Amino acid sequence: MFSDLIKKRRSIRKFKDQPLKKEEIKTILEAGLRSPTAKNLKSVHFVVVEDKDTLEKLSHFKTKNAGFLKDAALAIAVLSDKRLAVTTYSQDATIAATILQLQAEDLDIGSCWANINIAVNDKGIPAGDAVREILDIPEYMNVECVLAFGYKNEKKSEKALRSFEDFVHYGKF
Repeated sequence: MFSDLIKKRRSIRKFKDQPLKKEEIKTILEAGLRSPTAKNLKSVHFVVVEDKDTLEKLSHFKTKNAGFLKDAALAIAVLSDKRLAVTTYSQDATIAATILQLQAEDLDIGSCWANINIAVNDKGIPAGDAVREILDIPEYMNVECVLAFGYKNEKKSEKALRSFEDFVHYGKF
């Protein structure tokens, strides 16, 4: 059930040293390709990375909070075409990234989102440009995030529900 999936999905940063099965990768990517986009423009692209040297490079695309990428079985850079979806490219990519992660969780595969926004690497290069250089991504593509995937090597408790009283507002804020 979807509600069970939402409760159990957590950010996993520790992965087993084991490649994902090709069928699982395909299932995850197919889910992402089915994700909705504004006006059905299909602006989202994925760069799939399994090469350990490239995963190591990606783990340094920003100064902190990307190190887990080096131990992942797979990374997916989630991109969107800024020429095609001029005002909605970021939303399209974030929806697709979320769908990828939910599909992975449904397969009991862990994942974690490495944010691009306002981050820089050790040389002061913006994170999006660093990923663009590592993966040979053209300038017209928005680099929204890099997702790590792998078989879980850590256990986390169910996601706690935030209080309705503090976070849900009816009618007005």
